[in-house]
Amino acid sequence: MADGHDSGRGDTGGPEADPLERYFRPRPGSGAAAGDGGDGDIEGVTIEGMPAPRVAVESPRGPRRPGRGLSPRAAMSARRQKRFLMVTGTMSAFVLLTSGGAWAFQNYVTGMIDKVSVGGLGRDGGPKGPMTILVAGVDRRDGLTRAQQKAARLGHHEGERSDTMLLVHVSRDRDRVSVVNLPRDSYVTIPAHESNGSEGEKGAKVPSRPGKLTWAYQFGGPDLTVSTVKRATGLSIDHYIEVNFYGFVKMVDALGGVDVCTEQPVDDVKSGLKLPAGTSHVDGMKALAFARARYTLTGGSDLGRIDRQQQFMAAMLKQALSTKTLGDPVKSTKFLNAALKSLRVDEDLADNLPDIADQMKDLSTDDLTFGKVPLSNPDYETVLWNSAQPQSTVLWEQGGARDLFTKIRRDQPLAEPSKPPSAAASRKPANAPTVPPEDISVRVLNAIGTPGLATKAGGQLEELGFEATVQPGVARRGLQRTQIRYGPDGADSAKTVAAAIPGAKLKKVSGLGSEVQVMVGADWDGVQKVEVASPSPSPSPSDGAETATQKLCG
Repeated sequence: MADGHDSGRGDTGGPEADPLERYFRPRPGSGAAAGDGGDGDIEGVTIEGMPAPRVAVESPRGPRRPGRGLSPRAAMSARRQKRFLMVTGTMSAFVLLTSGGAWAFQNYVTGMIDKVSVGGLGRDGGPKGPMTILVAGVDRRDGLTRAQQKAARLGHHEGERSDTMLLVHVSRDRDRVSVVNLPRDSYVTIPAHESNGSEGEKGAKVPSRPGKLTWAYQFGGPDLTVSTVKRATGLSIDHYIEVNFYGFVKMVDALGGVDVCTEQPVDDVKSGLKLPAGTSHVDGMKALAFARARYTLTGGSDLGRIDRQQQFMAAMLKQALSTKTLGDPVKSTKFLNAALKSLRVDEDLADNLPDIADQMKDLSTDDLTFGKVPLSNPDYETVLWNSAQPQSTVLWEQGGARDLFTKIRRDQPLAEPSKPPSAAASRKPANAPTVPPEDISVRVLNAIGTPGLATKAGGQLEELGFEATVQPGVARRGLQRTQIRYGPDGADSAKTVAAAIPGAKLKKVSGLGSEVQVMVGADWDGVQKVEVASPSPSPSPSDGAETATQKLCG
């Protein structure tokens, strides 16, 4: 009887209820069709082409005994096999994805991702070589309840804007990821396009004209966004990813929240964010407010918000890669499902995402670097086509921006990796000179009266690299100990000169400014080579590149 048999199988949901169910259906030709009560009607699992074990199944005639050659213990094991694989398989999806995902889960992952057709992308091949991905955080509220929208201060617009935009560059060897946030109010040229109805009649030709970067998505979706970023950066965009608000909240909640830190208490009316000074553990809704907060924290500027978004991404990556997440199959699966449901990606990336994730499985927060577009004016007032009043935009510093995007195009790191100090450097005293002789000008004076002594001293100093100028004549007579005189701005240079002239006396003279003088005395006995301690490297103010590890709360 078909009804009795179906009930025995406990099939209460369709494929949509369980996306992995199709891997555990009876094999074709096994006689498992509904209502077939013959001996071929068995339940089993086919893995890698191996035959399914015969398992006792409830029927109107009662449970059937396993066939010849299958022991009672093996039969019991087979009955449990389907349930065990369904549970552990689903829970292990994320772990398998990041450590060499199996073919079954590749179909599962790619099937859950929402795909979008995007024009103007530079790739149509597989996951090989360096790639640059445009990621747009889109102001869509799909999936959020009205209460959540109200709590997050998201307003009532239907979600036709890109709230955040960034470039993600993955290196050729998949051992390095660079992220550059693009200020949403960047002053850019939006290429010619067809109106989507927000700039006049739908389908009308819109000429190329200046505007804010965030308008590109509003006026033309992913296609216009990609073409605008390509024109502004000179980069080829290989792939496109879109993340919505709902997915953002769900991913954070799936991780159990993340740590964020602020130097002062936060009470942002616009975003609804309230946090004490220091480190706070926030859930998805508070994390969304933290990433979007703008007015109270940064006076309306996008730049402070970019810093917080980078800090948050670093914290989220750390939490996602932690053993607490990867070692917890329930948490890791929730995070995977939340991430997949929050994304819209181009079709080529969707097909290759599991392979790319597998290639990047060994990345850590040390391998993720955040960079910023150098700016010449963060509050550039200009009149744009849609208003007679000047609007505030963000103006890039073209030379610095060009250098930054050239590094990305050439697959170069945004910041050189720091090198550990050498053994020789570690033995240098803490007060070792830091200014090399080549950067120091000294004036050499004869202070004893011995003919030619200042000229001799100047020549020896030049051999060490100093730029020495010998003052003619005798400055004074009778100075027994050589003296190094320097002004308030020449202290570091004077330290290097003193290291080159053992036994010389240092003397500060306020009227010398940055000048350094060597008063050659009777004890002059030549010079010695100077070892200069290299100062700790600091990031260039033009790029401000930092690793995700550096972005984490201390």
